[in-house]
Order: sequence, then C-alpha cells, then structure tokens
Amino acid sequence: MELYTQQDLQANQAQMRGVLWRTGILSALCVAGIVASLIIRSEWLTVGITIVWGALLIFLWDIKFAPVYRYRRYLRELLGGLRHRTEGAVVSLAQEGTYKEGVFFSALLINVDPKMDPEGERLFYVDRCKPRPELAPGDRISLEYHGNYVTAWAKQ
Repeated sequence: MELYTQQDLQANQAQMRGVLWRTGILSALCVAGIVASLIIRSEWLTVGITIVWGALLIFLWDIKFAPVYRYRRYLRELLGGLRHRTEGAVVSLAQEGTYKEGVFFSALLINVDPKMDPEGERLFYVDRCKPRPELAPGDRISLEYHGNYVTAWAKQ
C-alpha cells in the first residue's frame, strides 16, 4: 500500500497557503489598529496592540505554521529521496506515538533475519497522519522505506 503521492504534497501546500493567508489577514488588522492608535496618539493602545500582535504571531507560528512546514519538509524528502525495500516479520507496532523531526509517528519494529535472530530487528517509523496498518506480531510484510520512514507496505 503506497502511502505518499504528489497529492499529499499539494494538499500540504494548500494548507500552508491557508495558514499564511489567515496570519496575513490578522497581521493586517493588527497593523491597522497600530496605525489608528498612532493617529489618535494613544501610547497604551499602541503598546497593547503590539503586544497582542507579537503574541498572536508566536502562537500561530508554533501551533499552525511550524507543524505544516515540518510535514512539508518530510513529504519533499520522501517523495524525492531514494527508497529501499525489505521484507521481514513484525515484532511490534507501538500504540503510542513519538515525535521525530517535528512529525508524529508510530514505531514499527520488524525482524529481517530469516532465523528471527534478535540482531536482525530494525526500527521503522509509520506516519500517524496515514491509515494505521493492521499488523499483528508475526505477520510477514514487505516494506518500502526512505531512511527509516515507511513509504509503502504490503502483507505477504
């Protein structure tokens, strides 16, 4: 099952444009408020609007823009990078998530050794924004990956 396509990148770009437009509109309103407060010569209002604007920009950067931007970098790397293929048996698929480079993943541990030697275990990361694979320990799977990020998987 292929996890990523160019449509994912286009959807992410549309989401980023939306975040930037909303931030621009809110910033324009704050700038208009600052200009108005300067015209009426109200120092406390100018300071107050400037503080609110700064807090708004910091909040929007951390909550809205940064996650979308990190996911965009992740998608570009996956779609343009070299992919490898391996096969193995599932050891575990974590229920809890983990952040890696600003993206939320589930850890997938597979054993690529035909004799199931513990030395053959490899750790991969499965994107939590994609449908979670229904895998049980012992299932044989085929993985396509970039680095240690799963880009496609199939049960055997």
